[in-house]
Amino acid sequence: MTEKRFLKNIMNNLLRKYPTFRTYPITWIIIFINLVFFFIQTITGGSTNTENLVRMGAKFDYAISEGEYWRLLTATFLHIGFIHLILNLVGLFIFGRLIEKEFLRFRYIIIYLFTGIASSIFSYWSGSAFLSIEELRNCNEGLGAIGAGASGAIFGLLGCYSAFLIINKSVLGDNAKESLISIGLLIFLNVIYGASASNVDQVAHVSGLICGFSIGWLLSPAKQLIILPESINENSILVSLNRNNISKLFIVSFIFLIIIITMAFIQRTEFLNELSGLCRLDVWYKIK
Repeated sequence: MTEKRFLKNIMNNLLRKYPTFRTYPITWIIIFINLVFFFIQTITGGSTNTENLVRMGAKFDYAISEGEYWRLLTATFLHIGFIHLILNLVGLFIFGRLIEKEFLRFRYIIIYLFTGIASSIFSYWSGSAFLSIEELRNCNEGLGAIGAGASGAIFGLLGCYSAFLIINKSVLGDNAKESLISIGLLIFLNVIYGASASNVDQVAHVSGLICGFSIGWLLSPAKQLIILPESINENSILVSLNRNNISKLFIVSFIFLIIIITMAFIQRTEFLNELSGLCRLDVWYKIK
């Protein structure tokens, strides 16, 4: 009996220490979906092939303006090249587990899908934000880019976890401060890299980060430190408490954000439809 209990304790410790499927199922499922999509990309024409990316569901501004709105979701599971895939999966592996642990599975799914789709929408809407009407009409620049990648959603997880750390910094102490500094440095390095690389979708990254922080601020659990009697080995424990009225705040904010995005989406679609008959279509890669 003692041996069985000893082995059970060892297994429980291993499950807590290492990120197994049973411990973080949603994160592993999302990673698996990305791998399946990349495998299909590879065997059907390659992950960097323009036609194959469009066929698989990449974010393609012109196609979206023609009504293929499903691309706003499918683009978050596609990647342009193996390095692009690995970098995003590493980020998902790190921050996905943190969100799944603190926010629980259902909220994690909402956060991931919401920030992924929102970043695609903002990326689509701002595709020609820095180009003049004359440039577009003269076709000096194309109507849109091919965008793909999970980093809009991953930046959403990053923003969400930042909100969690700020809300609970009084309880988490130096750990929260150090984590926020690390996150700030990571964001800074990504901005610098994005500024030096023309094919990085900075709009998707920034919008994902902001949307993630916003939804994280509303859904984040509040940690509370409970001091236990001296007779118990553990002097204190951390427990998660749901904050009051969080559901109402989330619903109102979600509806408000959807209204804003829809208005911008309609305006952008009308603009592209007007130009689609005037310009030839040039395509370039945009990774996120």
